[in-house]
Amino acid sequence: MSQRFVPLALLTALAVAGCSSDGYYYDRNSEYADASIAPPLELPDTINRGDYQDSMPVPQASSDFLASDDFEAPRPQPLATSEQGGREFVAMRQSGDARWLAVNAAPAAVWTRLQSFVRDQGLDVQSIDAGKGEITTAQGIISVSQGLRADASEVRCQQGGDVAGSCLNALSGYLAASSADSGVSLAAQSLSRDDRVRLEGRDGTWQVDLALDTERSWAELLYQLQKNFNTDYQTLTDQDRSRGEFMVDYIPREERDGGWLGIGGDGDPVPMVLKLRAENDHTLVMATRADGEETTPALARELLDAVASTLR
Repeated sequence: MSQRFVPLALLTALAVAGCSSDGYYYDRNSEYADASIAPPLELPDTINRGDYQDSMPVPQASSDFLASDDFEAPRPQPLATSEQGGREFVAMRQSGDARWLAVNAAPAAVWTRLQSFVRDQGLDVQSIDAGKGEITTAQGIISVSQGLRADASEVRCQQGGDVAGSCLNALSGYLAASSADSGVSLAAQSLSRDDRVRLEGRDGTWQVDLALDTERSWAELLYQLQKNFNTDYQTLTDQDRSRGEFMVDYIPREERDGGWLGIGGDGDPVPMVLKLRAENDHTLVMATRADGEETTPALARELLDAVASTLR
């Protein structure tokens, strides 16, 4: 019995020794602790960069990451249909020399279609950045950004800093004909922003806060007012781009069709002015009477609510 026990004891001792840091098996814990970041993979200049990109890019953090039990990963936004809420899926916008496409879909959905466009056109892709929504080609830069609404995007084509009109025209037709189930890019979800149009009270007055600069806000407002303020009770009558003003005739709800009791006809339209003012990277829209009479908060809020509804 003793002769059989000794080899077994020696074997057990060797096994225990092999599990230690100084034994047969190499302990890699120190390597993980002392690991350094390797340089990114360099791709040959001859490849088409449109075929290669980060499948799951990590965004740049502005602060230390704090783990939280209630953290929930964002879900991809749904695609828009070709006609949603009576809006055109693709429409041209213009302000001065600037031109771009307004697309009725979230940036993450439009991003996949831009990639398909570049691939189908056989463009020479030099770089692609889903976080910025930019595809740089030898022919120019194609980009997508958040529009005024959460489910809207703006698409631009630039060549040497100027608008590439032929690219915009080609993209307009391509996006209009693209399938509604083209997919959504999780990598481009960071392009989306919520709460872009807000009706708010400030200092006793009402205003609409638009999360766009004045140039883009003017173009979008002009388009939507021309399309929606053409009824018997709200009509766009004039505009002054240099002053940032829209003139409209507006009949309050209580005076339409004889008021709430249905007695009598429509009231007289009130001449109103919608004034745009820049504030940081936002645009504020205020409403005042054009005839010099006092603008009641109720009237200003009612008109601005109608304006905000056309933009949402």
